[in-house]
Amino acid sequence: MIISAGQNIEGYKISEYKEIVFGFANSSEGAGYRQVALKKMTENASKLGANAIINFKMEIYPVSGSVQEATAYGNAVIADSIDGITRVESQTQPKINLEAYTRKPKTDDSPIGQIHDINGYKFVVCPKCNTKYKVETDEQGHVHIKGFDDVDDDEPGLQVFCLRCGTKFTVPER
Repeated sequence: MIISAGQNIEGYKISEYKEIVFGFANSSEGAGYRQVALKKMTENASKLGANAIINFKMEIYPVSGSVQEATAYGNAVIADSIDGITRVESQTQPKINLEAYTRKPKTDDSPIGQIHDINGYKFVVCPKCNTKYKVETDEQGHVHIKGFDDVDDDEPGLQVFCLRCGTKFTVPER
């Protein structure tokens, strides 16, 4: 299976567009969950008779707690060689650098979100995109956001990734 993040494949012409194919997996399935999502996507393309996927994308996002879900998707197509040479394709799983689809903490200190009181509720605001997250305070005075765990134990306080823009920021204690 040929996979391209672009709209075409060098040396091939797209002779038939099938449909968009997906593959899903989450981190509770093990460390290779991104590869599992990729494999499911390519299997779905093969069932349609496709030999390639263009416009490939993969998204990683938190589901709950420390569980993340990977979604791999792209356009399943039939790609024909332009020069008439049949290329031998490997039967092994495609090699794609999935590290590019993994959120990495910034090396510098995270920006700090601001807490706002709105109608008696506390919200922390992402410093980049202004998305609001409801904040709860426990008996010890520590702040929490329901469904979010600390993503960086090396930094003091609670750090989260914004679901909208992906920015890692610190939730101030209040």
